[in-house]
Amino acid sequence: MMLSFNSFLHFTVGFMPLLAQTADVEADPAASGFGLVMGLISYLVIAFFSWKIFEKCGIANPWFAWIPVLNNYAAFQAGDEENPLLWTILSLIPCVNIIAVVKLIMAWIKICQKLGKSPWLLLLCLIPPAIFFVFGYLAFA
Repeated sequence: MMLSFNSFLHFTVGFMPLLAQTADVEADPAASGFGLVMGLISYLVIAFFSWKIFEKCGIANPWFAWIPVLNNYAAFQAGDEENPLLWTILSLIPCVNIIAVVKLIMAWIKICQKLGKSPWLLLLCLIPPAIFFVFGYLAFA
């Protein structure tokens, strides 16, 4: 599983309905449709913010933010990692991706420093709705 801030957001949003379900309750199609729409909107907003952040960092292809695997590559590039292609590939391999996630977090810390923002701001991304505010702040402030 590829882990990035985008996939962290989708991971937390995707498992929230499971917390409130029991075994004898049937799935509500309206609720699952609502979850799908909210997940798509969340992805589009985070991808847009990432695109703006990558533009500010001056990478060659900021539109990579819109494509799931390439957004990690763009983040590694913006964070000045030595081998962004290698770390992107390693982020797809189970168990090894844990190390790649650590490198991705280090890349986002460097991105924050490039933009003149505090890296401690990234801790707010542990709160799922706060990721929108953090990425919006990095993109437009």
